[in-house]
Amino acid sequence: MAENNYLQILDTMEYMTEKQLENSVTILKTKTIDRTRRVYVYFNLHKKVWSVRQDGKVLEHTKHIKLKDARFLVGKAGREKVLREKTKNVHAGISGYVVDDTPDVGKSEAEVTYNPYKYETFVAINDPYDPVEYADYVEMSCEDGTTSVWAIWT
Repeated sequence: MAENNYLQILDTMEYMTEKQLENSVTILKTKTIDRTRRVYVYFNLHKKVWSVRQDGKVLEHTKHIKLKDARFLVGKAGREKVLREKTKNVHAGISGYVVDDTPDVGKSEAEVTYNPYKYETFVAINDPYDPVEYADYVEMSCEDGTTSVWAIWT
């Protein structure tokens, strides 16, 4: 009997708006991001969002995130596997501390991208495509499956 009630609730929830869900469901988070420690952020190809990992566990999925003291990381072995097998895997991402805001104006900024078939590192989208290994801040967003990564130097 309890299982039938559970299935009815799930069926009802499927057709609720986001606002109705917020008002009727309590979501318990067992882990939260410790902002005093680094996170590792990468684009999740299946969910089309940024996955935020800390201590080897994905703690959050988000469409927008800002980091400070950002390091742009590419795993050499993972990239070589992509080139060899022509299948994607998580081997590149950005490490940093989650922040609520970034400076309005920095000394310089650049849009950054990574493509394992074209580049060994993250690169600034300019001519030539300069490698990027570090930024004071980074803003990351994704809309409709396309990503935007901006590095900011103060």
